[in-house]
Amino acid sequence: MTAAATCHADARPEAPAADRIARIRERYQKGPAFISVERARYFTESWKETEGRQIPVEVRIALAMKRVYENMNIHLDPDDRIAGNWCEFFLGVPVDIERGVFNAVLESELDKAAMLRFRAGALVKGVSYIARKGMLREFVRNQRMARKAGAQPLNMELKTMAERAINPYQVRPEDKRELLKELLPYWKGRSVVDVIEKELLDSGLLSREMKEFVLSIPGNTSRQVFMLSPCATIAAYHAHMILDYGPALSTGLVARKAEIDRLLATESAPDRRAFLESVSIALEGVLIYATRLADRVERELAAAPDADKPRLAELLRVCRKVPFHAPESFAEAVQTMWTVKTAVETAHPVYLHCFGRLDQELYPFYRVDLERGTITREAAVELLAELLLKVMSQNVRPESNILANFYHRFLGSTPITLGGIKPDGTDAANELTSVFLEAADRSRAVANVSVRVHKDSPAWLLEEVAGHLHDGTGSFSLFSDEKNIEAMVNRGFSEEHARDYAVMGCVETTVPGRTGPMSANALQLSQLLNITLHNGACRMLAGTIRDGLNTGDPGSFKTFDQLLEAFYAQAEAAIKKIVEGSNLRDRVFGRQMPAPLVSAFVDGCLDSGKDVTRGGARYVFAGVSMINSIANLVDSLLVIKKLVFERKLVTLTELVAAADADFAGREDLLREIRAVEGKWGNGDAEGDDLAHEVTKRVFGMTYRHRTEFGGPVVAYVISMITHTIDGRLSMASVDGRRLATPYAASCNPYNVERNGPTAALRSVAALPFEDVMGCAVNMKFHPTAVGETETARKKWAALIRTYFQLGGSQLQPTVVSRETLLAAQADPDRHRDLIVKVGGYSTYFVNLGREIQDEVIARTEHGMS
Repeated sequence: MTAAATCHADARPEAPAADRIARIRERYQKGPAFISVERARYFTESWKETEGRQIPVEVRIALAMKRVYENMNIHLDPDDRIAGNWCEFFLGVPVDIERGVFNAVLESELDKAAMLRFRAGALVKGVSYIARKGMLREFVRNQRMARKAGAQPLNMELKTMAERAINPYQVRPEDKRELLKELLPYWKGRSVVDVIEKELLDSGLLSREMKEFVLSIPGNTSRQVFMLSPCATIAAYHAHMILDYGPALSTGLVARKAEIDRLLATESAPDRRAFLESVSIALEGVLIYATRLADRVERELAAAPDADKPRLAELLRVCRKVPFHAPESFAEAVQTMWTVKTAVETAHPVYLHCFGRLDQELYPFYRVDLERGTITREAAVELLAELLLKVMSQNVRPESNILANFYHRFLGSTPITLGGIKPDGTDAANELTSVFLEAADRSRAVANVSVRVHKDSPAWLLEEVAGHLHDGTGSFSLFSDEKNIEAMVNRGFSEEHARDYAVMGCVETTVPGRTGPMSANALQLSQLLNITLHNGACRMLAGTIRDGLNTGDPGSFKTFDQLLEAFYAQAEAAIKKIVEGSNLRDRVFGRQMPAPLVSAFVDGCLDSGKDVTRGGARYVFAGVSMINSIANLVDSLLVIKKLVFERKLVTLTELVAAADADFAGREDLLREIRAVEGKWGNGDAEGDDLAHEVTKRVFGMTYRHRTEFGGPVVAYVISMITHTIDGRLSMASVDGRRLATPYAASCNPYNVERNGPTAALRSVAALPFEDVMGCAVNMKFHPTAVGETETARKKWAALIRTYFQLGGSQLQPTVVSRETLLAAQADPDRHRDLIVKVGGYSTYFVNLGREIQDEVIARTEHGMS
């Protein structure tokens, strides 16, 4: 019996709404997650049939996904009030084998023997490289220092994906055989990431040293990013966006497809015809999926016990109507959006297509239902709580075992956006905004809820957020409309469109339905300073790579400004390299992997006759995240300025040597470093001014670059989990951060805050957020500081408004005590619903690896006096 066919056997009687939502959440938390092979099977089957024929690639992709929709099993669950899933399992992930990001993970970690072969080969390659480069002594010394410092080794256990403790995945034996023997071998060398990797290595973008390093250290099989240098990476995807659900909600997909077909009938240009044909086929595929989904519900209804028939009959009525035709009720509108999103996510797993401003999209339907008397607030809360849990269920990744200590099951990086202002500048918060806040509290889903706040936002909005935070909802982030709209206008968005912004990925801002995909390229700031302080060489735990510019022996710098100019020169070169690599990747995606279904829901594509991967959207841009981290960079520069150039307590050469040795034998110097006043995070003018000066200069460098399609390159600040991973692989830094320990997350100070939350937020607000289209500011509050009483809620709301008035852009609070976090480490089963913020997203604390848990616990905990 297939997983898709087991629903009726598991049917259970109706239960109170709260019990149903809690049961769904618990099953997602505790139940097994599966690798689904069906998408890979049917996509490959179609791809082989069209191989060698004169069919445009975008049409081949649309035909391949149509084959998937025609044949995939669709899981229907006894707890469903919203129907649809992207695979045959309650919790699973389909394999987008043609993109290939996780292909090497599956090749080497599904099977014990394959894992052993890969690890042995990686070890031989790595040791040979280190020996060949004459770094064996350095490597051994660094590892001894790491062990002495108590750093945990990277997870090199020989445990398959099914055996590991963190983020495990099951795979059925017949599916594993098919993957390992048929599907993965076929796509080796053909997948998009294989092509990108080859073209990068052939492009000359990587230095000889870096190319040799990349080819010789293959320990991590996940290929979500490509390293261009020790401080520069590009993402392996062309994604992160919000679709325009307007056509599905206003006319339905039958009318949308008819519109495309009319355009196709009068189009004569071959390229535009191929594009329109691919979009038409893609929409046909979604309609087939929706028809089969309704058929699945009908079969379940026919076999259901009497107690379950009313629920299934209503679900069938809804699924027979939408998304074919325009919805007329709240439940129909929710089902419409979920069906479209699930179809898109099936076509592009792990691309993080977000819903956008759901309280604006769905409010007209909610208002009409209230006026009709056909819905209650409680019913809407229940439906939206289920929706948030379903969104969470599609934010999973089959990551490599080597990253297991840094990873977790649900990423929480497909946010919804609430509140803010409308395109006409008036307040957008409404009753459904409040319903969504309650639904987030009810669901306790790992799904970011991004709350937009402006100077005239109603008092109830922040006070309700505070109350839910106090009660344990850890998924809220707050965004300043004034600062984020200013930043978007600075990057070329119209004022009207910028006012309609929503949040995607973790914290990046975009205009829903008008903007093309944005990829997560990154500049690692502390490594950039490391390269500067070693005159172009990068010291890492694995050894030294000479990859940067020769900007001069730091010992020869006579002034602090000389050091800064050397750093800026390294930054200019690194950003240029990132943009060139990002554009190369985008060319490959446009050539190899167009996205016709996505293009059907993005403004500009039909008018331009171009796929969204080829610059068809109204707005196109690329991002460079400034990570790992602003705090460590600024504090390091401040230490150098104070101890080297002002007090002349130590030479720069001596300071760098001490950090390279993890301050062994220089504990006196480490004490002096820790005693330096003015570190960023305390509202001190000197540290704040330095932070502003440096980031304004570096963020500003992105304005000089353009994407492959002529759009802006924008800065943003979000570390995800990289601050722990990169920190684990890095030497000590001159701010006193010890070897193999995390950097500060995103826009966080480095746990040096001593003057309370207002001073810490004043420092954060000193950054030039008008140059940034997304940032993450994590702050940990004790529960007594947020929402315990009406007075506490008002006080906390006033703090947020003050922070935004100072120029802050974003805040994501974690409201939990240190004692609770420690208790959760000791007894995970009793704290499964505990949600925390990591680098820019929410997640269940108990699902995190130990190193990230410890980093969250170590963050400064703020109260409110």
